[in-house]
Amino acid sequence: MSDAHALAAAVRDLPALHAKRDLRLVRRLGPVGDGDDGALVAHGDEWIVLCGEAILPSFVAAQPRAAGASAVVTNVSDVRAMGGRPLAILDMLVSPDDAHAELVLEGLAWAAELLGVAVVGGHLTIGGAASLSATCTGIARRPLRAAAARPGDVLLGAFCLEGRYMDDDNDFFTSLRDRAPQCLRTDGEALVEVAEAGLCHAARDVSMPGAAGSLLQLLEGARCGAVLDVERLPRPEGVGTERWLRTFPSFGFLLAAPAEHAAAAREVFTRRGLACETCGQFTDSRALELQSGRSRATVWDFAIAPLTGLGGG
Repeated sequence: MSDAHALAAAVRDLPALHAKRDLRLVRRLGPVGDGDDGALVAHGDEWIVLCGEAILPSFVAAQPRAAGASAVVTNVSDVRAMGGRPLAILDMLVSPDDAHAELVLEGLAWAAELLGVAVVGGHLTIGGAASLSATCTGIARRPLRAAAARPGDVLLGAFCLEGRYMDDDNDFFTSLRDRAPQCLRTDGEALVEVAEAGLCHAARDVSMPGAAGSLLQLLEGARCGAVLDVERLPRPEGVGTERWLRTFPSFGFLLAAPAEHAAAAREVFTRRGLACETCGQFTDSRALELQSGRSRATVWDFAIAPLTGLGGG
């Protein structure tokens, strides 16, 4: 069992978490941040979900096929985290040569087919430093919003544990080669189901800063705190707690559910063969605490300092 103080320090030291602090710059645009990775635009009795991702240029240059797949996975996860169904992806690619571009596009097409979303166009420039961005549009009937989490809610962690790390040198855990394709296409419907049934009202996907760092972004938008029990967070067999806390999985979500709906929300994921556990609670403390056995430590206290300064944090 890991010590909560050591885990909290490790989370605070994550480069990916420090990178999120740069989001303070977008405050120049006005009130655009609220803890979600996507934006909502009202459209009739539904909502259009708009998401976008820029992939790290060094990753695009070194692993073009994997970068193409990541552009799809990250965008689809952002739409799903808001209770939406992804409709289509656009990609914007700059490649140094044709061979590099073909590998990126191959990865895009492969992941899009697996996840059941169409790549409908984009932009391509040959002759320049490698760069890849992508946007995704989706539709939500009853969106999940990070800002809707409130003290007293149960914290749920939902993950696909069928998968592997891409290699020993990174913390990207992918299920795309191990999970059955028919499951990959429909796993995200669990988020739609809990949203439309009113079983959960807030969610965020686990991304670059890992589970605790992603939860911090949700909490900043919700203006509340949480206790995350790291021993109850679903994780693959043989993976240590600290590594899992910094892992970016291809399917991982943190959700807020009213206590009376938590069991029903869990069942929506588990009947699909996904792991989902109660792993904490939202509080009125304005801080994220990690619990490990009898040990508890604060990762971040918004009463002392904001993380991004978005969402009224």
